[in-house]
Amino acid sequence: MKKATKAKAKHAEPSKASLNEMPEVDFTKVRVRPNHHAARIAKEGITVQVGRGRPTKLDEVGGTSPRSVRFPDEVWKLLEARAKKKGITLHAALREAILAWVA
Repeated sequence: MKKATKAKAKHAEPSKASLNEMPEVDFTKVRVRPNHHAARIAKEGITVQVGRGRPTKLDEVGGTSPRSVRFPDEVWKLLEARAKKKGITLHAALREAILAWVA
């Protein structure tokens, strides 16, 4: 049996000729779709999901941005143990702590 060979993926930029063939975008005709969560968020305020899984319908808050936090390994172990004792995920515990600190 032959070994599988790796195909080299070539991600070349489009050629100048192909770019010249593309029509320019007319931004005067673009429709902007409003955020369907904005009215509810303005009325009720923003909520952050603490539990696992996808939020239920109508409980979505829109987009979120991931951030990175650095802690020593000992701190991570303490956080994991406390979250496990509480019966929630580590990231849910972090969200809960941050929201308690902000409020």
